[in-house]
Amino acid sequence: MPSIKERLRLLSDYVDSQRPTLTTFIVVGGSEFHTPLTPEQYLMQHGAYTPDGRRIVLYPHPVEGIDALSLSLYQLIDEAVEVGKLEFPELESDEL
Repeated sequence: MPSIKERLRLLSDYVDSQRPTLTTFIVVGGSEFHTPLTPEQYLMQHGAYTPDGRRIVLYPHPVEGIDALSLSLYQLIDEAVEVGKLEFPELESDEL
């Protein structure tokens, strides 16, 4: 039986193989914009605008039959598109 490290590597390889090579956003007017970045990476780096200034209005994703964690991620992306950028709050830790 493979070690946990090997199993994690295999799982990571599988997830990478299932990920589309391009992220698709819908911009004002209904046309598509494609980027090699993940939705999170693009929204953090560029906000909800394409390089030519078009406003991103939608990140198409499934809405039925998805797990709670994926749904939370999609909601985070939807909110970032709505407000125009993705920012994570400063991390805080409990006192030891």
